Amino acid sequence: MFNKRSLLIFCSISLLLPACVSKSKYLQLESELARTNENLSHTESRISYTEESREKCMDSLADFQGRLKEKEGEKAQLSEKVQDLKYDIEMKESTIEEQTKVIRGLHATKEKIEISLQEQIEAQEVKIEEIEGKLKVTFVDKILFDTGKVEIGKRGQEALLNLADTLRENKNQNIVVEGHTDDVPIGLALMDKYPTNWELSAARALGVVRFLQEKGWLEPERLSAVAFSYYKPVASIDTAKGRRQNRRIEIILVPKK
Repeated sequence: MFNKRSLLIFCSISLLLPACVSKSKYLQLESELARTNENLSHTESRISYTEESREKCMDSLADFQGRLKEKEGEKAQLSEKVQDLKYDIEMKESTIEEQTKVIRGLHATKEKIEISLQEQIEAQEVKIEEIEGKLKVTFVDKILFDTGKVEIGKRGQEALLNLADTLRENKNQNIVVEGHTDDVPIGLALMDKYPTNWELSAARALGVVRFLQEKGWLEPERLSAVAFSYYKPVASIDTAKGRRQNRRIEIILVPKK
């Protein structure tokens, strides 16, 4: 039985040998297949690494685009701030330029008034001051009015006409006339017409305004009158000299806005 089986196997091998490759060829093919598989494995690894790198690059690109968008937003905000600062600077420069013109105008007006009222200024009947961008011309004591009166005297009219000549030249200034009195009560003879110093100070201020309009030919829209009675003294109310200084008309030149 053994011999018969061995013979059968031998015969089968003998029939198959012509159809098979040699052992060495087989080993060569097997080695090439192994190398191919190894190369394929390496290629797949590289592809996998490339995919990972690509994903990292995409993530980095997305992060960069996000940061770029933030920077563009910051740039837009900075640009807006720069524009706001430029506008503020332009407005401040314009304001400074306008204020400079106003100051120059006040200086020029002051110099002209000093020339036109030189005699009264030297006699200390008129005083000129620049206060906070305004020009104040003060007519002291009796140069305009006698005690308890609202009619402007001759010397006062001459002074106001000289002042009006200067004020007509500068139409960029409004004119506020303030009436002030001392604290002496109104006498019985005048009480019916002027019950208190309020009425007296108002009447005097209005009298000057009307004179400047009618005789000094100043535009009425530039003129206004204010009364303060004796509530804004500039000197002591306890002395004759102080009360004399408190009895006054102040003409304020205010730049038009």
